[in-house]
Amino acid sequence: LKHTIPHHIDISTMKLSITLSLALAGACSAFALAPGTTVRNTAAVGTAFDKPSAFVQHNPQHHRSSTALSAAATTASSDAIQSRGGGATGFDIPLLIYFTLWYVGNYYYNISNKLALKATGGAAGFPMTISALQLGIGSLYGIFLWLAPDARTKPKVTMDDLIKMLPVAFCYAGAHSASVFSFSAGSVSFGQIVKASEPAFAAVLSQFVYNKPVSKAKWLCLPIVIGGVIIASVNELDFAVSALVSACIANMFAAVRGNENKKLMETEGLKDRIGSVGNQFCITSILGFLLSIPFVLVKEGSRFGEFVEAFKTVPALRSNMIASALWFYGYNELSTMTLKKTNAVTQSVANTAKRVIVIIGVALVLGESLDFMKLLGCGIGIGGVFLYSIIDSIVKPKAAST
Repeated sequence: LKHTIPHHIDISTMKLSITLSLALAGACSAFALAPGTTVRNTAAVGTAFDKPSAFVQHNPQHHRSSTALSAAATTASSDAIQSRGGGATGFDIPLLIYFTLWYVGNYYYNISNKLALKATGGAAGFPMTISALQLGIGSLYGIFLWLAPDARTKPKVTMDDLIKMLPVAFCYAGAHSASVFSFSAGSVSFGQIVKASEPAFAAVLSQFVYNKPVSKAKWLCLPIVIGGVIIASVNELDFAVSALVSACIANMFAAVRGNENKKLMETEGLKDRIGSVGNQFCITSILGFLLSIPFVLVKEGSRFGEFVEAFKTVPALRSNMIASALWFYGYNELSTMTLKKTNAVTQSVANTAKRVIVIIGVALVLGESLDFMKLLGCGIGIGGVFLYSIIDSIVKPKAAST
């Protein structure tokens, strides 16, 4: 198998990303043990995210994107800390590290995932197999934490609980697989722009399926989001209908998952039996992996021997698939912990900043197009998403005052 990766990526250094991924997951686990702890020693903060630059060879574009990533992550973290009443006397170092590692993890997941997909031929390769194995590898790490002494308390869920979690796990696996296929068929930046329109799908489902009305103000924000996606698609060099459709399917699965998860968490005693956010994510990953296996067999099962051979002989596939799995597991668990420690407005700012960092940073590293129309559409779409997230808090007080 021939594999195509940008010439400025040094394959030999990709192995370092696996170590960095483990560090991310380890940090996630360590802070999960005592999420409320406030650390006073600020000297160790820099070491939490200095090393990921070893993932690629030094080049000016990557240096600029990494600098922008670190700066934006630090700014968002500072805003979140201030929104919680932090400052010189109450500096929440764990929250700062959560934000930083969440952003860094998401950034490097997108890079390593795209390189793993390219190593097997993109959409014509093994996107379903890769997406399923990413869930499986992450699940192994979660299981390891249950088995390791004093790492994480095992959940006490029943078989009935697991059955109730199946819809959420299925939507989780579906959203992940569709996202991976979208990134294999087109550019990461374009896929991320389309995925940013998830609120549009969530609004439709909430209104017409789950009978949870969406405010008129939010409905008025959706044309801005959709218009941004359309503008970004106009001059997209790597545009493919399959990438657009797959990203939309991922949005639909993600929206359904959000609603189903809310219903699931209303089950009496389930939170206590699960025990922690980390346990819930691990159980969902395990079930999602198991539910993905039949689809892998149907879509790519006849070529599984070819994939195994590629895994053995193509370092870019092996290193990046393992790294992307660990990045994915780590940043998802960290994002959940981070958002639970912040208020709604900070969450909106954080998610918006994350999209911008990933879209621009990954495009620079992977050499994807960033023409004016794409950046304009990106800005309009993501701005619309941010407005959608906060519009009710702006409009309702005005309505009440009149």
